Amino acid sequence: MDKLGKYKGKEQGYLKHYLLQAYLERLFMIVGQHQRTICYVDCFAGPWHSESDGLEDTSIAVPLKIIRKCRDGLRSIGKEVSFRALFVEEKKKPFQALESYLAGRKDDGIETTAKQGEFHQLVPEILDWCGTDSLVFFFVDPTGWKDAIEPLTLAPLLRRANSEFLINFMYDFLSRTVPQPEFQTDMVRIFGEVPDTQRMSPEEREAHLIALYLNNLKQVAAEGEDRPRTVYVKVQMPTRDRTLYHLVYLTRHPKGIVEFMEASEKLDLVQKKVRALAKQDERIERSKQTEMFSAVEHISDVRSDIDLTEVKEYWLKLLTTLPKRFGTREFAEMLESTEWFPGDFQKAFSELAKEGKVRNLDAKRARPVKAVNFEKTEALLRIRP
Repeated sequence: MDKLGKYKGKEQGYLKHYLLQAYLERLFMIVGQHQRTICYVDCFAGPWHSESDGLEDTSIAVPLKIIRKCRDGLRSIGKEVSFRALFVEEKKKPFQALESYLAGRKDDGIETTAKQGEFHQLVPEILDWCGTDSLVFFFVDPTGWKDAIEPLTLAPLLRRANSEFLINFMYDFLSRTVPQPEFQTDMVRIFGEVPDTQRMSPEEREAHLIALYLNNLKQVAAEGEDRPRTVYVKVQMPTRDRTLYHLVYLTRHPKGIVEFMEASEKLDLVQKKVRALAKQDERIERSKQTEMFSAVEHISDVRSDIDLTEVKEYWLKLLTTLPKRFGTREFAEMLESTEWFPGDFQKAFSELAKEGKVRNLDAKRARPVKAVNFEKTEALLRIRP
């Protein structure tokens, strides 16, 4: 939270960078155990609205710091991995700033490339740059949605093997665009159909639109041996209880889903603190009076936006009186089919075990934090009432 000062007024950028750092570190350190080349591609690089002359608070500098840290970490355990980074930007002035920043970087052995042009027109060049053997992480964070986040625009990249994606689904803007007749063709490209949300509540509309988008993404990306999997994390407006965008993650690996949602769970608490501070700053500016205590002192890590009873009921429906083994693949499917975090499932199972309703046959004693070790694949059952 000490770095939040330079993100004041653009707290959503802080949250994006926090998630990038938390997840990319996990991803690169895991795949670096067996992958010789790892590529990072920012499809809409900017830089945008930096408060630092060195652009250190941008989506250009942040991933490069992560890459350097992971490269050095892998070297320390005897893994030599070649990291490459590509930054794409259409507009002239931001591209000049991008080129200047990359040219002025100290030579640290990380290959960086900048391409100027419209993203959708550069897709073939991006694929050529990626090659066929590397793992590629695509960051798709445009300032608009047209020719950017539509599954058909992304199709050549989505169908590339050994690729992962983080896509900014700009919900607030799209939810207001959906009903406008002049954008119906665009809505079909994004959602696969023209969404009908007229009789829906705000909560129902949000759930419906993100579900349509995820389904359309997976249908377009469906080629290949392993099916595409998607999850997302919600980012709200700093001072209003309203969704700004969803960060959508797509992978073909169950472990990727679990790792991403664990990183997102940490982001959830950070977002609560960031929003509390932003609301406090707004109150102080409005009243012209300081407040004695920081707003984050009242923030709890207990989630108030879910009913744990629902998670417990979900578990009970999954389990039977015959042992059933749960591993990473099963856990990924649970996370993908709900909006819950890994900790929600762990806490719910722990409570059910205390109530004598379920049992982990592979646990020698009750585990209050990690009730189920999905990495080891454990046998779980429901105890007959």
